[in-house]
Amino acid sequence: MARMRPDVMKTLADARPAELDPDRLAGSARARHDLITILAGAPEAPETRRSARPFTRRWALPVAVAAAAAGVVVAALPQGPQSVDGPRATAGPATDGPRHTPANGRLALLNVAARADRAAHEGTYWQTTTRSAWTGVVEHSGQTFAVVDSERGQRSVGVRPGTESLEIRGLDAAVEPRTARDRERWRAAGLPKEVTLAAEEGGKLALRMENRGGKRPMVDRTNLGDEIAALGARNVTYADLRKLPGDAAKLKEVLADLYTEDGGSEVKDRTEWMWQQAAGLITLPVKPGVRAAAYRVIAGLPGIRSLGEVTDPLGRKGAGFALPAVEGPGYGAVRSELIVDPATGALLADRQTLTKPNAKAAEAGLTAGTVVNYTAIVQAEWTDRQVKTPE
Repeated sequence: MARMRPDVMKTLADARPAELDPDRLAGSARARHDLITILAGAPEAPETRRSARPFTRRWALPVAVAAAAAGVVVAALPQGPQSVDGPRATAGPATDGPRHTPANGRLALLNVAARADRAAHEGTYWQTTTRSAWTGVVEHSGQTFAVVDSERGQRSVGVRPGTESLEIRGLDAAVEPRTARDRERWRAAGLPKEVTLAAEEGGKLALRMENRGGKRPMVDRTNLGDEIAALGARNVTYADLRKLPGDAAKLKEVLADLYTEDGGSEVKDRTEWMWQQAAGLITLPVKPGVRAAAYRVIAGLPGIRSLGEVTDPLGRKGAGFALPAVEGPGYGAVRSELIVDPATGALLADRQTLTKPNAKAAEAGLTAGTVVNYTAIVQAEWTDRQVKTPE
C-alpha cells in the first residue's frame, strides 16, 4: 500500500507563528477586531474639568474643515457606493480572536498610526465633502429648547501653481428644532423666525430658523496666493505641508513652536491645542508619514482615553478616542472626540459630546451623551478637476 505524501503547505501553515497569519494583516477583519478589542479593554483615564475653547479647526485662512486621510476615499454613507481606494468604512469587527488589554489607549492609537502610514497618490485638487451639525440652546417668549444647525459642505484645495481653493458652505442647510419636544416648545413660543442663544458667557446671539434648503449656499475663495491652509496662527503653502517631518518627536517640536507663536498658555490649553492641530494635520494633504506621526502625537497627549467601538454621525462603525471633558460655553462639560476607521487610519469624524449638562442645557432636554457638535467626512479624494459651484 502506497504511503500518503505529507501536505507540505499545511505543515508550513501549522508551523507559522500567529503574528504572521494573513488574517491578522492590516486591513483584514482580524486586524479590525483586534484593534476594537484593544480599545474596549483599555481602562478609562479619569476625566478632569478645565476651562478651554470648544473644538474648532482652522483651514485655509482660517475656514474650519474635517476631511479623511489623504489618499483614502471614505464611503459616503453606509448604503452608499463602494470606495474605490480603500475598504468600506462601515465594516464591523469580526467575532473571533484574542482579547488584548493594554495599560491605556496609546497602543490603540499607535495601531491606527501604522494603518495611516502608507503611500498615497496626488492630484491637482484635494476635495472633501462633509456633513456637520451644531446644537444650540435657545430661548424665546419664556420657552427654552434646543435647535440643530446642520449643513453639507464641499471644499476643493488647489495644490498646483495657478489653482484656486474653494469652499461651498450651506448646502442642504437647516436650522430646526432638535426633537419633537423642542418643536412643541417652539410652537408654544409662537413659531418665531429668530431665536436667541442662551449662552452663559458673552453677549446674546440671534439665530434664524431655516427649513432645509431654504438658505442659499455660499462660495468662498480660501487661498491667499499659494497659501492654502493654516497651522496654528500661520498660513502655509502646499510645499510647507510636504516638508513637515514624519517623525513624531520632530513633529511635536514643530507643533510646540507653533503653540508658542499662537499665544501659548496665556490664552490656550496646551493639550487641547495640540489635539486640534494634530487632528487638523490628519485631514490635510500631507505625506502619509506625517499623518501617522500626527496620530502618534495625539497618542502621547495626557489624559487620552479610548472609547472602544463607536458609531459616527453617519452610522459608520469606528474606533473612538477622547480628551478629558472641558467646560463648553452654553452646555456644561463636553469632551472632544475623534472617530477613525481602525483598518485604514482614515479619520471619519470629530465631535463634541456632552458629559454633564448645565441647568439651561438640561432644561432644553440635553443629557449626558448628547453630541452637540460634529463634522463627519462624506467623501475625500484627490482629483484633477475643480469642484462645480452651485448657480
